[in-house]
Amino acid sequence: MLTRYTDRLRFLVNEALSSERGNQLRPVKVLREVLGTANDLVGRPFCSIEELDRRRSRGAPVVVVEAPKKREPAPVMLYFDGKDHRTKKKMEELLQGRDVPFQVLDCTDDEATRSWALATAKLPEFPLLFIAGEPIGGLHELTALDVNGGLARRVFG
Repeated sequence: MLTRYTDRLRFLVNEALSSERGNQLRPVKVLREVLGTANDLVGRPFCSIEELDRRRSRGAPVVVVEAPKKREPAPVMLYFDGKDHRTKKKMEELLQGRDVPFQVLDCTDDEATRSWALATAKLPEFPLLFIAGEPIGGLHELTALDVNGGLARRVFG
């Protein structure tokens, strides 16, 4: 029953859009052209009864959508030097809240790793986050990346 009413509405709107009545008034003609173009762009929901019957008799096309293959998340490493526990905790909470798997690497006693991480990230202090070997930065950079949606894109693809 509802289909009958919506079909009637589609037909009436199509009649109004394709009518020549009122075209001597420029605003009416322009509005009708704009609405007709919009109707075409969205797939012609407003159409004649014949066109609607023709669409329905063809049947709906079968669209097969494959589920995207689940990708393995990129490795996420949180380098820590044993000093700023508060910032480290905030970064861990943010990553856990987004279900991002990560590892914490304590480089307190490893001078080579400390100097590599600081030089690569071009930042003066820890904790530092790396995703797939690329430096992200500290808490501020991680938060900014999360807010603009880049964290999920970088980790999960």
